[in-house]
Amino acid sequence: MDKDKYKLGKTREEKPEGYLSSEELFDFFQKKKIFIKRKDNLPRFCDQHNIQMIKFKREGSGGTTPTAYRIPSDTKINQIKQKLMFNNNSILGLELIKKKENKILQIFDEAKNQQESKSSIADKVAEVLGVPCNRKLVRRVLNQKRSTKLDKLK
Repeated sequence: MDKDKYKLGKTREEKPEGYLSSEELFDFFQKKKIFIKRKDNLPRFCDQHNIQMIKFKREGSGGTTPTAYRIPSDTKINQIKQKLMFNNNSILGLELIKKKENKILQIFDEAKNQQESKSSIADKVAEVLGVPCNRKLVRRVLNQKRSTKLDKLK
C-alpha cells in the first residue's frame, strides 16, 4: 500500500483545477493575513488545519515532494485565524499578546489608588478585547514593566 495518506489517493502527474501550488498557497495566505513563518512547513500546517492536498510525482530523488493544496473556503480561513490567535507561537498570537500587554498597562496606569486587582484588570482586558486574559499574564506584565508601582493594587 502506498504510504501517501492524503485524501485524493495516489500521486498525480498534474495539478487539478481548484488547487494551488505551494508558492500560490503561501501568497494566498499572505493576502488573507495568515502568516506562516517557514514555507517548508506548509504541508504540516495544512495537515493540522485539514486543508486537502495531493502530491505530484517528483523528478529525481532530491528535495521535497511537490504538493498541491485545495483552496480553503472563507469559513476555513476564519477558523484558521481564530486558532492562530490563541497560539502564542504564531504571528497573530504574538500580536494579540502585545495588544493585551498594552491594554493591561493602560488600565493599570489609569487606576486610582488601590482600586484594581490583577483579576479585575484581567477581566477588563478580556471584556475590551473580546479574548481571554488571565491574572498570570497581568502579573508578569506588571512585574516586568511597573514593578515599582505595584502598591497601587489591592
